[in-house]
Amino acid sequence: MDVDRTLLIVDDNVAVCSAIHAYMSRVAGWSHVLTAYDVGRGLALAAEHRPHAIVLDNRMPGGDGIDSLPDLRRACPGAVIVMHTSEDTLDVRGAAARLGADAVVGKGRPLDELAELLLTCPKGAEIPA
Repeated sequence: MDVDRTLLIVDDNVAVCSAIHAYMSRVAGWSHVLTAYDVGRGLALAAEHRPHAIVLDNRMPGGDGIDSLPDLRRACPGAVIVMHTSEDTLDVRGAAARLGADAVVGKGRPLDELAELLLTCPKGAEIPA
């Protein structure tokens, strides 16, 4: 990637954050990768840095990612927001779409698929579980 782009990862699992951070910065070419381990910090970083894309977990201490979607969308109206969750159900997908996510992808999908999705995601993309 030859464009200066910022990615925000919001996930309470340090190992997941580290893996996504390493892949996106080293392999996928994101120039700036920010991490937050809870919703509050994620919202603060989103408002401060206006990332081009956000990878958002759902279940986290201090609040669920899905509930933060309207605030993230207001803070970053042009960002691609992907819910990255182990709770990949039709209900979660529907609620995420209504609240501002561009896509939902189940945890465990290859990181190259997540990287491609962050760059090419159309609104409401259906990503296999």
